[in-house]
Amino acid sequence: MQQYQGGRWDASTVPSSGPAIIACNHLSVLDPLLLVASNQRLISFLIAQEYYDLRWLRPWLERSACIPVRRDGRDLRGLLQARRLLQAGRVLGIFPEGGIAREGMQKGLAWLVRESAAPVVPARVLAVRQYPSDWQTWLRRQHPVLRYGVPLHFHPDADAAEILGATRSAIATLA
Repeated sequence: MQQYQGGRWDASTVPSSGPAIIACNHLSVLDPLLLVASNQRLISFLIAQEYYDLRWLRPWLERSACIPVRRDGRDLRGLLQARRLLQAGRVLGIFPEGGIAREGMQKGLAWLVRESAAPVVPARVLAVRQYPSDWQTWLRRQHPVLRYGVPLHFHPDADAAEILGATRSAIATLA
């Protein structure tokens, strides 16, 4: 586990080449930065449209090829763009809960796995908290921990329940 000022992380298990999906729990606005800091490869994220629309944040998001999605769970445009990114051999970061500290998993993860055959790298953030505002979260001193699991490979015919259940279980075991 690597140390850095304020926290620590496991060595990334993201493959050094080819497509990969990092599926991580989502506790705060700090989570994407932890994933980026702990990886050598560029990670493009599915990101909520309202964050993508922030003028001060958008240039950074565009440079890292982040994909805006609506939170209604029906944004086919975003999923198609994510599939193209994976087909190009890139790394996609997703928070399959669909938002900070939500329960369950969105089915888009399973669709992307079946469409791209990309392995799923489970990751789990611990010991971090989202405060009432994003700015408070940024400014409060926290000591996050980031854990990575072994990449999960699924059969092309795997059903959504199998993919989502295995991914949820793999993330949960990274305590």
